[in-house]
Formats: sequence, structure tokens, C-alpha cells
Amino acid sequence: MWLNRVFLSIYVKVWDPRDFQALRDDVATTFSLLEWELHVAFFDIMTHLTLHVVEKLDVYGPIHAKWMYPIERALKMFKTYVKNRVCPKASMVERYLYDKTIGFVILYMQDFSHVRH
Repeated sequence: MWLNRVFLSIYVKVWDPRDFQALRDDVATTFSLLEWELHVAFFDIMTHLTLHVVEKLDVYGPIHAKWMYPIERALKMFKTYVKNRVCPKASMVERYLYDKTIGFVILYMQDFSHVRH
């Protein structure tokens, strides 16, 4: 099994527990074949994490429900909002409210832009 098929199998929305052992074997086989082809530097903690994700698949269920990427991306955006390092939370809230207010005003004006007086 190729590595992209492993990840496609891990991140499905509906998980069949009967496929668990086959997927686990496929992941182990894929990584053992990759060890023959790739340099040792390729195998860091992130590639090793794939093995643990597959092992926890039967315990936690589908991975898409625990996907942290959207949350991490939002937190990165909030970190860019910090302008005052003395009160970082207050400046994040202020900038967030400013962005949401401007967004709502733009939507409001777009809704009524076709109306002529």
C-alpha cells in the first residue's frame, strides 16, 4: 500500500472496525518498505506518529472528528492580532471584534447595494 492510500484510509469519515487489522498491517508494511528506499532522516517523530494514529483508530474512532488543523490555524490568526504585549488577550479580543464588525457591515452594505433611493 502506498503512503497516500494509508492516509486516505486513516482520514475516512466512516470507519469499519473489521478493516483495522488490515490497515495496521498495511501501515507497517509501507513503512518497512520505505525504510529500504529513503534516508534515515526521513523517519522522524511525525512519521512514527502515523503508526500510533492507526493503533488508536479503534479506540477513538474516525480521525476527522479530532482534526486539530482548523483550531491551530485560528490560534495562529489570533496570535497575529496581538499588538499590545502588555495585554495580549485584550488586544486579541479588540481586533477580533473589529474584524467581525467590519465583516458584518460589509455584508449589510452588499445586501442593500442593489436598492436605489
